[in-house]
Amino acid sequence: MVLEQHSCRVQPSLAFTNAIPNSKEKEVYIDGTLYADGMVIDQREQGAYRVKERQHKKYSCKQLLRFIRKLWATQQTEKIDIEEDNEKYVRTTLRELFIYMVFLGVLTIVVFGMVSSNMHTLTQALKGVFVDSNMLDESTNSTGPSFTELTRMEEFWDYMTQTVPSGLFTENWYNARNVSNYGYILHENRLLGAVRMRQKKVRNNSCTVAKDFRQEIKFCYNAYAPAFEDKYSYGPCANLEAENCTEDPFKYTPHNSIVRSSTTGKVGVYDEGGFMKIFGSSQEEFKREVNELKDNLWITLGTRVIIIDFTVYNANLNLFCQVQLMVEFPPVGGLVTSSKIRPVKLLRYASAFDYFVLSCEIIFLLFIVYYTIEEALEIVVMKSAYFTSVMNCLDLIVIVLSYICMAFNIYRQVQVNNLLDKLLEKKTRQYNDFSFLCYWQYQFNNVVSTTLFLAWIKLFKYISFNKTMTQLSETLTKCAKDISGFAIMFFIVFFAFAQLGYLTFGIQIEGFRAFHYSVYTLFLVILGTFDFPALQQAHRMIGPIFFLTYVFFVFFVLLNMFLAIINDTYQEVKAELQDKKSSFEISDFVKQGYAKMRDRLTDKRDRIADIRKALSLADINKDKRLEFEEWRQEMKSRGYAEAEIETMFSKYDKNGDRILDEEEQQALSDDLLQQNDAILREMDELKLTTKSTKPIKNPIIDDDENNENKDAPSENVKAKEVTVQEFDNITKRLDSMESSVGFVLTKIDTMVSQLEVYGHPKSNKGGNRSLDAKHTTADKYVDDALDDPIHSMIDIDFDPLYSTA
Repeated sequence: MVLEQHSCRVQPSLAFTNAIPNSKEKEVYIDGTLYADGMVIDQREQGAYRVKERQHKKYSCKQLLRFIRKLWATQQTEKIDIEEDNEKYVRTTLRELFIYMVFLGVLTIVVFGMVSSNMHTLTQALKGVFVDSNMLDESTNSTGPSFTELTRMEEFWDYMTQTVPSGLFTENWYNARNVSNYGYILHENRLLGAVRMRQKKVRNNSCTVAKDFRQEIKFCYNAYAPAFEDKYSYGPCANLEAENCTEDPFKYTPHNSIVRSSTTGKVGVYDEGGFMKIFGSSQEEFKREVNELKDNLWITLGTRVIIIDFTVYNANLNLFCQVQLMVEFPPVGGLVTSSKIRPVKLLRYASAFDYFVLSCEIIFLLFIVYYTIEEALEIVVMKSAYFTSVMNCLDLIVIVLSYICMAFNIYRQVQVNNLLDKLLEKKTRQYNDFSFLCYWQYQFNNVVSTTLFLAWIKLFKYISFNKTMTQLSETLTKCAKDISGFAIMFFIVFFAFAQLGYLTFGIQIEGFRAFHYSVYTLFLVILGTFDFPALQQAHRMIGPIFFLTYVFFVFFVLLNMFLAIINDTYQEVKAELQDKKSSFEISDFVKQGYAKMRDRLTDKRDRIADIRKALSLADINKDKRLEFEEWRQEMKSRGYAEAEIETMFSKYDKNGDRILDEEEQQALSDDLLQQNDAILREMDELKLTTKSTKPIKNPIIDDDENNENKDAPSENVKAKEVTVQEFDNITKRLDSMESSVGFVLTKIDTMVSQLEVYGHPKSNKGGNRSLDAKHTTADKYVDDALDDPIHSMIDIDFDPLYSTA
């Protein structure tokens, strides 16, 4: 209301040359004449007007560029010198650290939103059904092997007829009643589509039999390789073309996906395609079809792997789980089993928390764009020197990995929707291949986890301003050359032992069955994990000698040399950092911030006190009616601007008569008091008063109130206890100060009286003699005073006094 009244009053128009055009002004040309807001502007004014307009646009562009520069300002782009501009360096570092902490928090939410502790629970549940569950040996009525303990083909067929059907199809409750919903594993996990089993074979004579045995051995099946794969129909479809064979499990089915993928087992790596069987949707049907494959000798000597694939979905947890059971038939005979259970979250956005994660993903995308621009600016500024920093290269890696993750996130969402559309068609015996998508989702989780790991490591870039935080990097940098030289010696000895272990014990000990496994085993020995009885059993003499020599040379000698190099370097770095001052201390910055805030609040408090005093003195005629001119003159004398004076006055001039009556003055005074009290409370909350020995007083209390209470002790002054000795010392110091002040005053009185004598000379001789005596006495006192080191008066200029005389 006050602002409306103020705006309604007629204001004197500003000079045109002092006005800056804004977007609200309407410019039109009529007959070659420029009109702005309906006013005619001559040619001179037009030129000035255009100059002002260009300056205004140029100023706006500069403001925009300044804002952009501040938004992407870093230590590298600004080229800040720590010694010359430490405050700017601190502000830039803290701003970068704050923005990066927000980015790190968003990335953490995105990554942790993809995983859940329930994934491990689901894995263990399915593993207990298909992997750890033991079969029943009906002949002896005892417990048979589990999936991981299968060793013969007969046990595989028993596993397929006993464990798998009951695990895949839960048809009865614990009370033997039929379930109402079929197609669930453990009553909670929906089986998506059918179960597929596929076989990869190699053809006969894929390897070469030695000449001495060619008459006796008529077949030879090599280990699996795409070049040795057998793609011909067999069994009931022998000698038939694939299109003429009605038995799908006995004819080769090539892979039909655009992207080629492979499956890795313990023995080999197998690509897509093969001899496939799609099973029915009940226990009886599944068992019958397995027995048909067994009777027709579906597994042959050329079989190298059998892979069982199916996918389940748990609606309670919104998790997909792709299960893969692999049985490999190595060239040495027997079975090698392995399993892969990958729970993944393919439907990312289902609950409220998922949509919160979606919002964080959008923010994460904006952050990546922001950091992409920032790194581009740094590359432009620093050029090739940018790539010499490890942290800068780490920035680029994080950005690239982030873009890869976002691209896959979009691809995954599209592919899942397509697969679910096909799944909802409800075709019988349809296998929905989620293996490729689940595999890459699993790899996607690994990439995102790596990105988060590198993002946390990058945090060292923003906290390296403190000398304590640089100990790790300084130590590693200084000892890099020594460690590099030592690493050559270490790995010569280490790989020599690894080769010796592989060649000597690789036949009998699993940990040395291959060279790379021998390397892993020897690293575990350094960490204290070893199987000495196995070495001793492998060779009674070489085993113990190998172990003892390895432990002595590698563990006791080389490893301790490695630790000694790092320890000595760390001691050097620590000694150097003790004498080195940190480029920035958080405590110093906090102290500076508190000091600035205290000064700012103090200035505001003094300003309010000044306005309060001006309010009490502006009413010159004391008629309790403050006119605007009175207010203006008083405020101008105190250095306030016209606009500020006008704004403050019009705010409390309720009736707009340009006069503040007693009520309006009281309102202004009350507002000032409230503001002052708020400032005092804020200063008290920030504990700024503890830095001063004096309590903070209200500077706008009336003088009369101060005079009335000047003898009263302050309530804010807290008594401080002193000892008797301290009291005596203070008393002596006060007595000494009092005597010194009295002595000085005596000398000053003598000098003043002497000056008065010089100012009024007398004509009689006696008076002159008296004057000479006084002058002599004064000179004596002055000389005594100058000789006294305590009471001497130095640098006193008497020339003005003599000149006046």
